[in-house]
Amino acid sequence: MRRTQWLLALAAGYVDGICLLFLGGVFGSVVVGNLVVLGVSAVQRLPETALRAAVSVAVYGGTALLARRVAPSRCLVGALLALCTLCGGWMVAHHDPRGLTQLPLLALAAIATGLQHAAARDPIDAAAAPPVVKGPALLPLACIPVGAVGAGLLLERVPWAGPLPAVLLVAIALVVGSLRPPAVAAPQARHREPARHHEPDLHHEPVRP
Repeated sequence: MRRTQWLLALAAGYVDGICLLFLGGVFGSVVVGNLVVLGVSAVQRLPETALRAAVSVAVYGGTALLARRVAPSRCLVGALLALCTLCGGWMVAHHDPRGLTQLPLLALAAIATGLQHAAARDPIDAAAAPPVVKGPALLPLACIPVGAVGAGLLLERVPWAGPLPAVLLVAIALVVGSLRPPAVAAPQARHREPARHHEPDLHHEPVRP
């Protein structure tokens, strides 16, 4: 499960990099960052940026909420479909979406990252983990800026690639998540019959010489 979380964190960071650079300066999955952008844009009277931030928060939050009870594999399939549609929109926009074209692409990015968030959950680890976040739990978070750096470096040189790396990362995560080791059946305990205690036969008459 941990490897899947790393791959999905890389994909989420890459998609956030695309959103920040090409879809209006907001994030696709970082709700706290978008709320900050929403507040600042309201003070600075930037209605378009505020609209993008609000759309991203609403779509991402709604997707993650509705997908809580959906199987992780189905969430990943849905994320793949959203990312593939985002690739199509990226090509239609000629690798440089502007104006109103950014809103539907931003919504697709928020749907994809919301489904990735739902797929990365691990109820077993979450139930067993203490309330303090420890080092191993922070490793997937460290992959997010790595994915964002990859988006900045790649799209500067190969803009037509667009969301394709995120599609590949989510597809690999889907394959890795399906490759589970076979469950080993626990050895069955052998049932032993309880020892029978021989009670003296009170009705048996002693043998007389």
